[in-house]
Amino acid sequence: MNPRPISLANASDIRRQGQLALLFLLLLAALCWHAPAWAAAPAAGTQIGNQASATYSDSSLTTRTVTSNTVTTVVQQVASLTLAANGARTVTPGGQVAYPHTLTNTGNGTDSYALTSSVAGSFTFSSVTFYADANGDGVADSTTPITSTGSIAAGSTFRFVAVGNVPGTASTGNSNTLSITAASAFTPAVTASNTDTTTVTSNAVINVTKAIDVSSGAAGGTRTFTLTYTNTGNSAASSVTLADVIPSGMTYVAGSARWSTTGSTVLTDASNSDDQSGIIYDFGVTTANRVTAVVATVGAGVTGSLSFQVTINSGLAPGANTATANTASYTYNDGAASVGPVNTNTVQFTVNQNAGVTLAGATVASAPQGGTVSFSNTLTNTGNGTDSFDITIGTTTFPTGTTFMLYQRDGVTPMVDSNGNATPDTGPVAAGTTYAVVVKATLPAGATGGPYTMQKSATSNYNRSSSATATDTLTAITVNTVDMTANSTGAGAPGLGAGPEVAAVVTNLTDPGSTTRFTLYMSNASSVSDTFDLQASTDATFATRTLPAGWSVVFRDANGAIISNTGVIAAGGSTQVFADVTLPAGYPAGAVDLYFRSVSPTSGASDRLHAAVSVNTIRAVILTPNNSGQIYAGGSLVYSHTITNNGNTLEGDGIASTVALTLADSSTGFSSVVYWDSNNNGVLDTTDPVITSLAALTGGSNGASTAAGLSPAERATLFVKVFSPGSAAPGTTDTATLTATVSGVIGGVAAPAATVATDGTTVVAGQVGLVKTQALDAACDGTADTAYSSTNISSGAIPGACIRYQITATNVGAANVTSVVVSDATPANTLYTATVPAATTAGSITAPADAATGTVQASLGTLVPGQSAVISFGVRINP
Repeated sequence: MNPRPISLANASDIRRQGQLALLFLLLLAALCWHAPAWAAAPAAGTQIGNQASATYSDSSLTTRTVTSNTVTTVVQQVASLTLAANGARTVTPGGQVAYPHTLTNTGNGTDSYALTSSVAGSFTFSSVTFYADANGDGVADSTTPITSTGSIAAGSTFRFVAVGNVPGTASTGNSNTLSITAASAFTPAVTASNTDTTTVTSNAVINVTKAIDVSSGAAGGTRTFTLTYTNTGNSAASSVTLADVIPSGMTYVAGSARWSTTGSTVLTDASNSDDQSGIIYDFGVTTANRVTAVVATVGAGVTGSLSFQVTINSGLAPGANTATANTASYTYNDGAASVGPVNTNTVQFTVNQNAGVTLAGATVASAPQGGTVSFSNTLTNTGNGTDSFDITIGTTTFPTGTTFMLYQRDGVTPMVDSNGNATPDTGPVAAGTTYAVVVKATLPAGATGGPYTMQKSATSNYNRSSSATATDTLTAITVNTVDMTANSTGAGAPGLGAGPEVAAVVTNLTDPGSTTRFTLYMSNASSVSDTFDLQASTDATFATRTLPAGWSVVFRDANGAIISNTGVIAAGGSTQVFADVTLPAGYPAGAVDLYFRSVSPTSGASDRLHAAVSVNTIRAVILTPNNSGQIYAGGSLVYSHTITNNGNTLEGDGIASTVALTLADSSTGFSSVVYWDSNNNGVLDTTDPVITSLAALTGGSNGASTAAGLSPAERATLFVKVFSPGSAAPGTTDTATLTATVSGVIGGVAAPAATVATDGTTVVAGQVGLVKTQALDAACDGTADTAYSSTNISSGAIPGACIRYQITATNVGAANVTSVVVSDATPANTLYTATVPAATTAGSITAPADAATGTVQASLGTLVPGQSAVISFGVRINP
């Protein structure tokens, strides 16, 4: 920022101008010194402009001010992210762990991130899946897996969970590390990772299994039970106590106990205090009708067993019953604390019986797409004793993708395998009683039609040749529907009915660089509850999900929370969501068709709504900056200006609109000419043409315009060359006013007001010229990576990179100039860097502290005609 030049008519006014300018510079320095040094990294596309100024006294002792040209650096996008946090879980074999993570886009532009995982350790997950977790509660929002975050604006976060399924083969003591990696789509090499640690067990671990030599037979026989214990931990266990209460249908056989360590030696039953070579054993002494054995020590990896016999009591009903089912328990010290009691598996002795079973099928009239239909079948045990029955799904005509799940009689508890044959079963069913076998079929999304049938069989576990088969029938699958409307629901709501509509049913007017909100309603017209994912695209078919460059769409619930799914909507219910559409600055005017879709991840029911965003025409042509300088009589001086199209429509091509350039000098004898920097090198060359309108901006090079006029966000450099008459006396002033006048109506929007820049020139006996140049210092090592130039830096200028500046002050007059002070300041979005401190080739210099903001000021003293001094310093773009 620099003071606007003031035209003065006499020496006292000139002195006043110098005093005001000096006061302004001191005020500017004070403000800069107090600028915060903790500002965030500038967004991609931010322009960092910098211009220096100088004060000096000429031969008449008048204080004068002069400004340099402006140099500009355009900040580039850089990818950066954080991923939090590492997790740790302990889990049993066959269990599931869910690790929540939060990804933050710490870059300076919108980005998306691919999610991958890898596992290292003593076991591998059977599967690892990512799910979105918008509310951050550590629970997946839906059952839809993701592999990418989707677009995330700079500074925004994305929450997700990584779910790992532990295989049943994982052993106690196993652990693994799950590495979660997110990679930037903008720069794939930029990644962040978390490590999640899963531990299965620790310390000494005793596992005890119970077995019987024969699991079925006639009543009255003698059977042998064996308790096998194993220490699968890493240290010895002590006081391993086995306790086994003899069930009512069995009788303990005295003197039948044996221990694997002592072999065939009989363990005495009658005392609970005699140590029999490392084991204390009794029956009925410690606890009535109970076998009790205490093993003093079981080393790591050691396996042993205890066996004893029972007689199956006569008169028991055939089949499996509680009187002949036996579960032992055990306790131990794992080296740190007591563990237990823990139950062993249950051993069931089955008395021989005659098996018989019937199974009745069921018919359900209808079920919705993607829904779950429940069939309840009545199983009757027609045998003469209690039996259990394996249930299997047989031939089915249900649609491909249908999944079947067996439930116990309550309809909510999954049916499991209770007898170890890997097939779900009913568990014990008493003779003559019934059991409800529930099968739930989850239908695929999009399936229709009917009828569909499924066969199911029940097989006796006592006699595998005894079975029954039933058929379940679903008469029809009804079509699920959802209706997406805008602004309201019910009759007359925009978008009511199946979409997408031919024409947009709602159009929002908005400006470039702003956010516009669409209010949407999702109405579940199905007969069952459902949830719906929310999507947006310019592709009406949603074969691809694309948005215009720089656009983003964020869905929010009624409370303002970011969502990607509606959550559950009851049958016949509706919910309101907001779609916030953000446009980039400078986006061209006109209407853009935009489609919203709600789609159920369960049933596939979906609807599309045709909307549109009408981008307003913004017209803004700006000339900057105002300049001031000194000239000697008969000389010339070149000022640099930037003309920028800050609107979103083409300006000055001579067709859509005209931008005329005019120059006017305030003093007689002065003249001035405007040139275009056609080769974009920041220097007035012989090839740079004189122009009178922006229609002449054709055929440029080195990044300069090649087409007439200025496109949105485009800029051009204009030079104003001022000529002083040879008769001009020292102190004479002139103001050259450059005016850009826009004419023509575009999209119904009238031309903006004319924009003006002024160049104040004072004739002096001595004269100081300032030239500002810049170069990138990507490594911030204090050394310029390229030659210094006044052209824009538009490559490599990422947050954290440095810019080196040079200001050359030259006395181009015929007399000495004194008290020369050159001032510059750290521009916005930067901090001073002292890796190579500010320096001057003449006089002394002051600068801010390292990593602070403020003024760089060089006191050069006296410059004789033709003498130059170079001031240099560096700044770092806010990282």
